[in-house]
Amino acid sequence: MVQMLNNREYMLDLCVRMAHHSTAIEGNTLTQDETASIILDDYIPRAIKDREFYEVRNYKLLLPHLIEKLQQKALIDAELIKFFHSFIMKDLDERAGKFKTLENAIIGAHFETAKPYLVPTLIKDLCDNLYYRLEHCKDDDEKIKVIFKTHIDFEKIHPFSDGNGRTGRLLMVYSCLEQNITPIVIPKQDKDFYIFCLRQNKIDEEMMNFIKKIQLKEQERQNKFQKSN
Repeated sequence: MVQMLNNREYMLDLCVRMAHHSTAIEGNTLTQDETASIILDDYIPRAIKDREFYEVRNYKLLLPHLIEKLQQKALIDAELIKFFHSFIMKDLDERAGKFKTLENAIIGAHFETAKPYLVPTLIKDLCDNLYYRLEHCKDDDEKIKVIFKTHIDFEKIHPFSDGNGRTGRLLMVYSCLEQNITPIVIPKQDKDFYIFCLRQNKIDEEMMNFIKKIQLKEQERQNKFQKSN
């Protein structure tokens, strides 16, 4: 992990792809090239909606803090989650960095999201359980299952008024880097299967193959930046 964090080119590349794919899953229409222009060059390539600009720009603002937290070996807890959310939703929501105070729902879900007053306790339990299970994993495959199942549970809690998907996917990348595992960046073109996996609320062989395929491509990308460095 340290080697990847110190590879500035790779981390910038990861930032661009996280921003592009994660916001595209939520409906952002910017291309990856346009996202790269904003993050890498501070250049807005065409007339775009303010919201779409802020959505991808916020990943650039977050990146140095993400790296710093990893270098400090900061554990995922309620405060870190709210800290990340405050960047993800900067200039997009006045409630950025704050847990929800009103009930919300996930379109098409067969379950209810957590009541606002339960969120702090449920998030604490989620984080405690994440590290307990990670400590008892025998290999990286087990860690992948724990990380993705935690992501599913996070989305079921839906602790924020907005930005839950982006924050949850960011936490998944953070967990992977923290555990020295190849990051999982969900491609926008696989949105339908990814959403199906979340709704299914279980981790089967098909889902594991899906994640391993993503990681294989990510590893190939890492290797290219290592060689060029």
